[in-house]
Amino acid sequence: MKTRFFLIIISILWNYHSILAQSAIDRQLLQINRQIDSIIKVKVTDFKQQLKDINRRLAQKVIDRQQAEAEKKELAKRYAEDLDYTVFKLTNDLKRAGKGQYIMDSVSAAPSTTAYNVRKVIMYRKHYYDKKVHKNKQTFAYLFVSAGFNNLIDNDQVQSLEFSPYGYLQSRFFELGIDWKTNIIHQKVFVNYGASFIWHTLKPTDNKFHVIDNNQVVLVTHPYDLETSKLRHIWLRLPLQLELNFPNANRGHLHLTGGFYGKFRLTTKQKLTYVAGNDNHDEVIKNSYLMPSFAYGISGGFGGSDWEIFAQYDITPLFKYSQKHLVSLGFKWRL
Repeated sequence: MKTRFFLIIISILWNYHSILAQSAIDRQLLQINRQIDSIIKVKVTDFKQQLKDINRRLAQKVIDRQQAEAEKKELAKRYAEDLDYTVFKLTNDLKRAGKGQYIMDSVSAAPSTTAYNVRKVIMYRKHYYDKKVHKNKQTFAYLFVSAGFNNLIDNDQVQSLEFSPYGYLQSRFFELGIDWKTNIIHQKVFVNYGASFIWHTLKPTDNKFHVIDNNQVVLVTHPYDLETSKLRHIWLRLPLQLELNFPNANRGHLHLTGGFYGKFRLTTKQKLTYVAGNDNHDEVIKNSYLMPSFAYGISGGFGGSDWEIFAQYDITPLFKYSQKHLVSLGFKWRL
């Protein structure tokens, strides 16, 4: 009984996969047929125009009848070969598309040449925006990386960044994760969600490091010259955003995003490197430094098909019993 049930399930899944595969091939076939029709129309129009030019030169006795007939035969031969090559390439790529190897990008015809491009399919990524492909698909998945700079805003005063005790270019973050986006309104509005690991680093200036004093995290001057002083904290980040798309047939699409995120702290540690006497010291201090286990914030950005410039602001203070909030500015790239 169990074996029969298992075989039935396998059969259903196989038939479902076959239907999906056939549907994809049918869409490719329809697209290629439309492209062939479009190319033929352009070529025929151009052929008639050049034929008229030959007849005009014959009427004006610029060329004789024998030369005119030779030019017409050469013209017909060139256009026939061009169309045969184009149709062959399209149908050949349709076979490869049926095997899941290639997908059509664009085919365009010019008076004397035919431009033809193909792009390799990567299952977890859309390299470009194609409305015909997107309209029947509701959810997309992307691997991504992002990097940028972060710092602390004190008491929600933006001007506090001017006097920040952390290096602007030295305090950085790196993020690696996966995004999903689901269509909710006519392929123009999507809801974005996913998960990522994000590494934040704060590097104090003026030879200072972090200590806990009376339930407060403060910066104090180290007795030795610090070669390295950085506070690193790693989080699991879970975003929820809306994405508004502005598609463009030639350049992919532009988009705006905005929303919220929550994140869980995984680990926090401070690294200090200095020389005392003739000895090199490399200290790694693991401590929570009064950071919350969970934090949340707001984020927003703008970008194109594969990239985005974004900013995010932690509403939850970075340290308990303080009003210091983490703010980040970064660049995101979909792989």
